[in-house]
Amino acid sequence: MTTPRTDLSHLPPATPDEIRAMTRKAGLDLPEELMTQFIAAWPAYEAMVRRIPRSRSYGEEPAHVFRPTRLAPR
Repeated sequence: MTTPRTDLSHLPPATPDEIRAMTRKAGLDLPEELMTQFIAAWPAYEAMVRRIPRSRSYGEEPAHVFRPTRLAPR
């Protein structure tokens, strides 16, 4: 029996056209040179983000817990 996936790493990578559509939707108007660099860098970012487990709430992640009393004395 296989364990159900908790991430999105199984999805196919975004195509250059999809990346261009995402940047337009985000309100970015990049010159072609920067867009080419963005499209080249996107797969690494996308792969990293898709490996993040989706089955946990933010409260379960230690990186999302901030306790200022640990940094400053009371």
